[in-house]
Amino acid sequence: MKDIILDVDTGIDDALALMVAAWRADDFRILGATTVAGNVDLSTATDNTRAVLGLIGRADVPVAAGAVRPLIRPLHIAPAFHGERGMGDLDVADWDVPRAPLAEASAAEFIARAARERPGAVTLIATGPLTNVALALAMDRSLAGRLAEIVIMGGALSVPGNASPIAEANFHNDPEAARIVLASGARILLVPLDVTEQVAIDRSRLDALRAAVAQRPSATADVALSILDFYLNAYEQYGRVACALHDPLAVLLAARPDLTETAEHAVEIATADPSTAGLCIVDRRPLTTLRPPTPPNVRSSAKVDVEACRELIIETFWMGGDAHHRGTEDTEHEARDE
Repeated sequence: MKDIILDVDTGIDDALALMVAAWRADDFRILGATTVAGNVDLSTATDNTRAVLGLIGRADVPVAAGAVRPLIRPLHIAPAFHGERGMGDLDVADWDVPRAPLAEASAAEFIARAARERPGAVTLIATGPLTNVALALAMDRSLAGRLAEIVIMGGALSVPGNASPIAEANFHNDPEAARIVLASGARILLVPLDVTEQVAIDRSRLDALRAAVAQRPSATADVALSILDFYLNAYEQYGRVACALHDPLAVLLAARPDLTETAEHAVEIATADPSTAGLCIVDRRPLTTLRPPTPPNVRSSAKVDVEACRELIIETFWMGGDAHHRGTEDTEHEARDE
């Protein structure tokens, strides 16, 4: 079982990622969630995260608020894809669910402290801009070596970007932070658009999910359906027939690395020119005697079992209403066994 911290900018796909993390109760011990401005402003991301954790039966998970903006750039949120409050047409203020507690520590402090207390044991799963992670690395120079791994949903290595012609949204929103994190020496698994765009839900699969939910209704499933419908509508308005499950895939691959093939790359992030901000510069030059090889700094998910990943993620949304019962039952079984 991995000890994890989820660094999120909860909009829609982060909310779905939180559901996946809770459902993978046999794989993860969730130490906390940290929030960052990205899809929505920081206050909204924090409110959404606390409410979603309450919805899925994990109101015990502390939430630490982090950066209100990128390191040096203005914040650009994404209401067209996530709604004005980040949850499609929903407003978590209307939800009658417990709220996860708000930690006194900042996100960077929370991450650094957890790694100090559990050296080599904490996996950080980052599904928003990497601002909090960069700040934590600056706060604690030993952090890169203390973390077991950073799993990052971000980047586009050999496919077009989704925030610019060449850059993925999380890296585009805070390229300076992404550059710092990828150059930190931490063990990194990158889950880029190259694979996340393949694991998607189209209208027929959403209809099938709705039919499954009708047989097993839950508040979690109802929320998942609502926000997925909004998300898919947004994609369809831009001429796409399916919405990618970006952040849920990163969480799933942290739990099930057997579902992906990886490749090592030397990657740095462009920051100087606004037109290329967030671009992944991948050194693919063949080795020659004229220069030393550039050492790889990331493992990147290069190929995934698309059908298995999609089905496991979709299963979360219609079975996920029982995630907290599953965890409770496991605890009760352990108590009886003792």
